[in-house]
Order: sequence, then C-alpha cells, then structure tokens
Amino acid sequence: MNHQPAIVRWSMPLTVTALLVFTLLPVRCTSRLQWFSEQAEVVIAPIEAPITRLTNWVIPTTSVGGLESDEERSLRTELERVQTQLYREREINRQLTTLVDQLQRGANLTPDIDVRQIHRPRIGFSGELLVVRSGTDDGLHRNTVAVVDAVQLLGRVSVADTRTCKVLPITSDTALPIMATVMLDNNGQYQLRCLLSPVGNGTLRGAITPSSEPGFPELSPGMEVRLLDDQWPRHAQMLVVGTILRIENAPNQPLRRQIIVQQNTGCI
Repeated sequence: MNHQPAIVRWSMPLTVTALLVFTLLPVRCTSRLQWFSEQAEVVIAPIEAPITRLTNWVIPTTSVGGLESDEERSLRTELERVQTQLYREREINRQLTTLVDQLQRGANLTPDIDVRQIHRPRIGFSGELLVVRSGTDDGLHRNTVAVVDAVQLLGRVSVADTRTCKVLPITSDTALPIMATVMLDNNGQYQLRCLLSPVGNGTLRGAITPSSEPGFPELSPGMEVRLLDDQWPRHAQMLVVGTILRIENAPNQPLRRQIIVQQNTGCI
C-alpha cells in the first residue's frame, strides 16, 4: 500500500484551518496580506476584459424577462441614431437631385432668355392670395411670374410692397383663363392647344379637340400641360401648368372633350 508524504496529506486541512483563522482575525492584523492581493491584481487585470467579452459572447448578458443590458441598450441607441442620420442624408440627397434636375429643365425651356430667379419662402395666405417674403426691394413688381421648383407655374404677383408680395395663383377663382398646350409625347412633337379656366377647387378646366391625324397619340390622363400664352412674358412660356387629372365630355359640345388639369402635388 502506497503512503503519501505527510505534507501532501496535511496540506488541505492546514489550508482550511489557516483560512478560518485569518477570517476571524481583526483587519489590522491582516493588512500585511494586501501585498499578495496587489500581486494577484497585476496578473488578473490584463485578462479580465477579454474574459468578460468572451463570457458575454458565450452567455448573453440580457437579463431574464427580455430586458436589455446597458451595453445592448447603448448599441441599440447608437444604431437608431445612425439610421436616422442615414435616412435624413438620403432625403437631403433626393431633394438636391430633384432641384438640380428641375433647374436644368428650367434652363432648357428658355436657354436664350436672361431670367433672374429669386428664391423666397411663402408666409401664408391672405384670402385667395399667397403671401411671399419678397417685395420691391428684390425687384419684384405687379405681374412678376411666380414659380415653384423653377418649372412649375404658380401665378402672378398681384400686389407688392418693399418686403412682401401677394401672388394670385392660376387656380384662383378670380384668375384669368390661360392658353396652354398638352404634351402628347416626351419630345413635344405632338401637342394639343386648349384654353383653361380656373374651377375654384385647385384645378383648371378646358375644352379640347383630339386630333384625327393618323399616328397622332391619344389624349390620356397623366399627360403634362404647359403654358403657351402670348399674354404672359416670354420667359414664362412652356412652364408646367399641371397634369391631366381626368377627361370628360364637354357640356353642350358633344364633339369635343374636356380636360381637368391639376397642379403638381405640393405646389402650394
């Protein structure tokens, strides 16, 4: 029968006894043991963070009941902030792209006419007139053409003072009828002239006679309508009036059709 050395047989009982004795000793008697604790910290501290991350990866720190930990909450908050910023940047990029396209289209409509564009915000409405924060100090006067996004026709300035002006929209009840043309194709090769009058509900209405020429495109809702009226300045010609909302039979004129034109959404 093999016998273990006495130091091996008695090491565990002696260790347990020593721990019990040190537990019962006053704090002043164990202060000298602080040195051993400091040496242990030197060994443990460098590996504490990696072990903690490994433990959290193996055993998630989310507490019972689905509540998220502080680290998860912080990560989720940061993710939501980045997503919000991303969506905001995408929207700004979309607006800038749209503005560039509209300005280019506006320049292509009247490339040989020197027009000074003044970008100003609207303040609100005064009856049927739209109040804009710009006036005679900026060179505006009665009958100055007002547009939205460079190509969408809004109306004409009715009254102007030094700092503000009031614009009468083309869809207002008191606005005069306008001559326009329907763009039947993207190239502008096929067009139909019409006289549009405001209805009062944000739309314009006018009789139109479809062409009987062979190969002429058929009139349909969604087609673009542009200004072509000698009573308006040259630089206003071919500005967008709106799109055809629907086509109806003209009252008391069975051989003619009637179109309802609506300005682009968000024009005012």
